[in-house]
Amino acid sequence: MMLNPFDIPLGWLLGAAVLVVLAWFGWVEYHAHLLKTHVTQDGGVLRFVAHGWSVEAHRGKEQLVVQARHGHYSHQRLDEEDLQVQEGAVEVKLPAPGLRIEVKPGAAQGTCVVMFHAADEIALAAQSKTGGQRSEVRVDRVPAPVAVQFSAFAGQLRVWVEKLEQRIAAQRKAELEALERQTADVAATPPESSKEKLTPDQQVAQWRRAAGFSGSSSEIGLNEKGGVLWFVDLDPTGRITLHSDGRTIHTTLAGASIASLGGELEVGVRDDYWSADEPELRRFRILKGLPPDERRAWKERMEILRDEMRAAAGPKL
Repeated sequence: MMLNPFDIPLGWLLGAAVLVVLAWFGWVEYHAHLLKTHVTQDGGVLRFVAHGWSVEAHRGKEQLVVQARHGHYSHQRLDEEDLQVQEGAVEVKLPAPGLRIEVKPGAAQGTCVVMFHAADEIALAAQSKTGGQRSEVRVDRVPAPVAVQFSAFAGQLRVWVEKLEQRIAAQRKAELEALERQTADVAATPPESSKEKLTPDQQVAQWRRAAGFSGSSSEIGLNEKGGVLWFVDLDPTGRITLHSDGRTIHTTLAGASIASLGGELEVGVRDDYWSADEPELRRFRILKGLPPDERRAWKERMEILRDEMRAAAGPKL
């Protein structure tokens, strides 16, 4: 027997209509959720988050972290032939130097594939090491609108990676040139004096020649063998030379951070590769062994010079 639609209670019809509308809104909301992305920055970590996967750029560690619920990860050591493959949920840390990112059309219509290619030869070569591995992470079936948004994020990563590689190349070139000079100096030095090392005064004089200035205020700390443990040379214009942990820099106090840390002073300064997009500071610990009042006087002096430089340069500094 056929049911006359006019015999169906009006309440049932309204209820069915409401369910259809709710189901439609739910479908729309779900698909909007699949396309939602956001980019955040927390300290030195720049993060891109999409449905089911994310990418984090750790500037301080110079590495990328890729997480995906459904991903493909393959890696191979350079001294081995076996290729290791992992499918499914992945969380991979990739070295930033040498990183390459691809976004290309996927097999299914309206989707893309995001691929990360990494090799740590560049980072290891900068440390005069060999070995390492090559890695690849692939995220499939990425909705095209999400891939477009990620491409803009990937552009920022490419600029960051390029700066890292340029810095590593410059450091490597400087090390090779220094090694060549050292080899030439050794070859030209008589055997009886070939093992002589610079005295602290000679080392300071060498740093000052390289910096192009001699500070009006300076302090030096020596280790038990008479070598330079730390050094600071400051002139009234804010130019500064810092040395600690075997590292030396000639820079200024523009944008510097200055903090007291357990009997030492930690000074963070900008190097030649500093930018607003890459605001990491190089940190040096100095003044270990000095009385607290002398460390405090140094801290106040550097803060005054830093603030004077900021005021002279305006809000951009």
